[in-house]
Amino acid sequence: MNHYLSSGIWLDNWGMGMFSLGSLIAIAVGISSLILTIPVINVALLRTQKKRSQIQHLQLLEEKVKQYSQDCLELEQKLQQVISEKETLRQDGLRLYSELKEQRVELTDEFRISAFEKLQTLLTNYPSIHKMVGYKPELPAKNLLSMFAPLDNLLAEWGCETIGKPWEETAYNPQIHQPDAADIKEGELVYIRFVGYQYRGKILCPAKVSRTLPNTTQSRGN
Repeated sequence: MNHYLSSGIWLDNWGMGMFSLGSLIAIAVGISSLILTIPVINVALLRTQKKRSQIQHLQLLEEKVKQYSQDCLELEQKLQQVISEKETLRQDGLRLYSELKEQRVELTDEFRISAFEKLQTLLTNYPSIHKMVGYKPELPAKNLLSMFAPLDNLLAEWGCETIGKPWEETAYNPQIHQPDAADIKEGELVYIRFVGYQYRGKILCPAKVSRTLPNTTQSRGN
C-alpha cells in the first residue's frame, strides 16, 4: 500500500511537479543547439563587424578620393589661371617691346635729324672742302678750321670732354692714355698725339700718346 502510494506520488511528481522526460530532452537539445550556435553567431558577428569596418574604410577612401578630386580640380583651375596670366604677361611684353622698338626708331630719327642740323654747315661744306684741297693742296689749313666750329659746339652740348691737348706733355696714365709702344711705363713723360674723349667720367676713347712729337725722331730720354 505504501509502495503504491509512494510510487503514485513519485509518478505524480514526475508528471505534474517536475519536467517530463520529453521536456528535459527538448531542453537538452535546445541547450546543445544553443551551445553549438554560439560559435556560429560569434563568427557571424565577427563577419558583420569586419564588413562594417570594411564599409567604414571604403567610406573613408571615398571621402579621400572626393577630396583628392576636389584638390585636383582646384589645382587645375589655378594652373589655368597661371597659364592665362602668363599669356597676358607675354602679350604685354610683346606690346611693350613693340612700343619700345617704335620709340627707339623715333628717338634715333630725332637724334640723327638733330645732329644733322647741328653739323649741317660742316656736312654741306665738307665735300667742297675736299674738292678744293684736291685742286689746291697749298690751301692754308687755318682757312678751314672755322668749318669745324659746329663739331666743337655739338661735343660741348653733349657734355663730351677732351682728354688732354694736342702735343701736350703729360705723365702716362694707362687709364686714359693709349701708348704707341708697349714699353712705356706709368708716370713716364709722353706727348699727346691725338686727344681722347670722356663722357661723365666714362672713357669713350683714350688719348693716343707717344715719346716723340709728330714729325720728330727725338725720343724722350735721349
